[in-house]
Amino acid sequence: MLLRFNFYSTFFTICISVLLILAVTRYKDNTKHRSCPERPRNSNNFLTVGDEEQWNNPHVASPNIDDILQETRVKIALELSNYNFTNSAAKNLQELLLESGGQPLRSLVISTWRSGSTFLGDILNAMPGNFYHFEPFMNVKVYQIRGPPEAEKAIITVKTLFKCDFDIFLHGYLEDYLRNKVVPWYQFRHNDRLWKHVKYHRDLFFDPMFISNFCKLFPFQSMKLVRFRLRLVQEVLDDHDLNVKVVLLVRDPRAVMQSRQGKGVEFCKKTSPDCSRPELLCADMISDYIAAKKLQHQYPNRLVVLRMEDLSLDPKSMTLQLFKFLGLSMTPEVEQFLASHTTLQVGGAYATFRVSRDVPFKWKNILHYDYVEEIQTACKQAMELWGYRLAHNATHMASKEFYPLDTFNYSTVLRSK
Repeated sequence: MLLRFNFYSTFFTICISVLLILAVTRYKDNTKHRSCPERPRNSNNFLTVGDEEQWNNPHVASPNIDDILQETRVKIALELSNYNFTNSAAKNLQELLLESGGQPLRSLVISTWRSGSTFLGDILNAMPGNFYHFEPFMNVKVYQIRGPPEAEKAIITVKTLFKCDFDIFLHGYLEDYLRNKVVPWYQFRHNDRLWKHVKYHRDLFFDPMFISNFCKLFPFQSMKLVRFRLRLVQEVLDDHDLNVKVVLLVRDPRAVMQSRQGKGVEFCKKTSPDCSRPELLCADMISDYIAAKKLQHQYPNRLVVLRMEDLSLDPKSMTLQLFKFLGLSMTPEVEQFLASHTTLQVGGAYATFRVSRDVPFKWKNILHYDYVEEIQTACKQAMELWGYRLAHNATHMASKEFYPLDTFNYSTVLRSK
């Protein structure tokens, strides 16, 4: 009897152990693909478990593409029924639609990792009728495109996407997906107007004709790039059919490096020289300054420089100025976005909900002065060019009297001889 009891007891214990091992293994498999570098984590614009499940388990029934396009067409017209087109130099919506033979207003944000580009990109995307090209070079990983051999392909990609030609771009993603099982949803989730359709029907994502026709319905297009240096944008500006306007977003290198070391930014920590070494960051800042100075003379109405600190300290005023430059009019949706995203701290490293006045100088209270001195030694010229003051010692850095910003007027500085 005792032997029988011991047998069943041992058998039961083994079964429970096997079930636990299988459960843990399945959990790891299910969560492995959820951890992704640079994945957006905004409170009202992040990939939910439901979104991920929809991508992994799309609806079987094929959608009616004509219905999706017509629904989107009607929605855009309704959202912009009271829009003021004065700043755009267009008389009506149709003049800004590729579908109707018009040309949309296109804006391109050039920046680097942890410089506030996601926040600025989301401001532009708060515009009704905007199609958002979010980080099309994310598959390049943590690497800066500065010249050949990558530059030519990157420039072609920027130009074709702005023309709503997705054939080559999506073909590359499809190859990556089939070969490496790279899941692209974390990138395209930022384009919520597209994502709401492709998350239910995965085949639509890899259908260049559908996405191209969908893109052509939108009067505004925006793109942000953190892997593409400003001097490469010359060929994009030379394409007069695009009439792209470029925004160079700059941030204090001390704040950038502090943010790159923050919790949740593991992709940047010592994995790439371009992201972990301040001397490379500041070399790019100098290069961008030289390029901006040149492009300002060639295209005085097509390039604007914006410091993240100025945007954070006065978000509404700076957004109004930026929109005027881009040919956009302020809308209630943009005002609501600014009101909700600049007064409340919510979310982790990728959230854009911040108390904006606290963002610019947070590094003063976090970084050790020895590291600040290292950054300043590598970045002295870049900081001088872009109007950032040096901290002389630890006491000076921590004092209330130390204000890291010099007055900076990009139009005066960049257009001067």
